[in-house]
Amino acid sequence: MKRYSTGGWLLLLTTALLAAACSHLPLQEREVIVPLSRLTEAISRRIGDERKVLEVFRVRVADPKLAADSNAQRLRADFPLTLTHPFSSRPLTGRAALSGVLGYDAESKNVVLHEPRIDRLDFDALPSALREVTARLATALGGELVGSFSLVSLRDKDISTMGRDYRVIGFEVVEAGVRVRLRAVD
Repeated sequence: MKRYSTGGWLLLLTTALLAAACSHLPLQEREVIVPLSRLTEAISRRIGDERKVLEVFRVRVADPKLAADSNAQRLRADFPLTLTHPFSSRPLTGRAALSGVLGYDAESKNVVLHEPRIDRLDFDALPSALREVTARLATALGGELVGSFSLVSLRDKDISTMGRDYRVIGFEVVEAGVRVRLRAVD
């Protein structure tokens, strides 16, 4: 058995105490991943209702599928939609794609979708007489349906831990969702 001198024991004890103390200190910077499932739920709540567009059309959006585009740093949602219109008794069905850039509203603690746009709006068996109207509908749908809106609020446990508050310093769209970078408030 190895024997330690008094100085060796003191050094070993000091090192152990410092390691234990440091393990309880909150980090200066930390990251929180907001998963795609949580973002998908937020988008579903926001655009999942039936609504009237251009005072003539009724649009129902269902079951958006969200994907993270880390190259373009945009979130993309693809979803089926149904368009009811006065030109026919049969509604049109199709798909749409929406994308947007992320931002953060510090006052409300919300992750916000900015610059949303309708990237694609395709209807099955669309009559040629409605193609021009559909292009206008896509523009109106982008403005009325989405606009800039809050996706999710950061939870208290995300922005405060062990008695220390954090502020958001950046975002990054990653495959798993959105990585939010936080820095301790001094």
